Amino acid sequence: MGGLDCYGAEIGGLADLAGDFDFLSTVEREAWIARQWTEVAESMGWAGALEAAFERIRRTRIGLAHSSATAIEAYRQVALAEREEPALVERARVRQEVLRALVARSSNVWKIEVEAASLPLGICFGGTTKGGRRPSSGLVEGLLAKSGATTVDPQQPGRGVGTKPASEVPAQRAFLADSGPSYFWRPAPRVLAYRPGCGNDAPLRLALGTFPWVYGHRLQAPAPGTLWRSDAGPHAPAVVGLEIAASLWQPAGNLRQDAREVVEHWRHWRDATGDLVDAVPVAGEKARAGDCLYRRGHLLEVCQGSLELVGLNGPRGFICAAAFNAVQRRFAAFFAMRRALLRARERLPSELRRALNKNPDPCLRQQLNLTALLGA
Repeated sequence: MGGLDCYGAEIGGLADLAGDFDFLSTVEREAWIARQWTEVAESMGWAGALEAAFERIRRTRIGLAHSSATAIEAYRQVALAEREEPALVERARVRQEVLRALVARSSNVWKIEVEAASLPLGICFGGTTKGGRRPSSGLVEGLLAKSGATTVDPQQPGRGVGTKPASEVPAQRAFLADSGPSYFWRPAPRVLAYRPGCGNDAPLRLALGTFPWVYGHRLQAPAPGTLWRSDAGPHAPAVVGLEIAASLWQPAGNLRQDAREVVEHWRHWRDATGDLVDAVPVAGEKARAGDCLYRRGHLLEVCQGSLELVGLNGPRGFICAAAFNAVQRRFAAFFAMRRALLRARERLPSELRRALNKNPDPCLRQQLNLTALLGA
């Protein structure tokens, strides 16, 4: 009971990469979550800041019980040090508000695919839209109004935005187009003619569950999400992206996500990378001349040099070993948390039980029905 078999034969072994734990044990659960944060920080380059933050809370009575809040704050300080250029500050606002709007729309945020035109905010920054109007954030502004927040003009901190002056840059997409065949996606259903600037109608595609590796055609270093810089105001899109990704390997967010989307993404990733990985020698076997890349279980290793410089070359582009490993670990963490929650389903807190019951995932339904049949 509580297994992952219904998601596929490989999923249980993949989840083992993240390690198993007893969800009902506070010590085991918090240690596991802290370990995920350490792996994420190491892959993104802020492990030193995280360790310093963790060391401070280890000395307190709460220990690592609030490791996620501590980790997010540590990353916020790192991310805020990377500011947008003055002419591009609007890009940070648009990126963050789009991410917030996507989360408000759906609880399924592992992979996002929406038509750009379906977002009242759009995905443009700079320039003007048809009719001379600047891109507006109708949906997001409504959400902010409900929360009592205001949009801030980064050029005039503390003041609400009225009519902004014309941008110094032409209208551009705030997120890259990822509509062709990639390691995360099949080609977009319809091919659209390219139009300059923000007239490119390619859908918005983001793999937020594997943040900061959010584009299937950009799996080189540095990770694209780490380049989402902050403005001088409240907009730090990289922090928001990390919050979304981290929620998926934490209890409430994990139970809100329909795992069918994660499994579909995993299968596409596995199929797109399978031949490339199979050609890599297994660590410990006799190396061929020139080999410096090895595989050990679900991860890649290099004999020397950086994981960011060595990797897999395929028809869909280069994947550095650091990106490959980070993506593998995020899939593993999602399923490891799902497995732990399924095992503990009969004794979950009421709010998690409600999330479990609302999730349409048939694997969850199967587990719940089995529990009912056994009289649990």
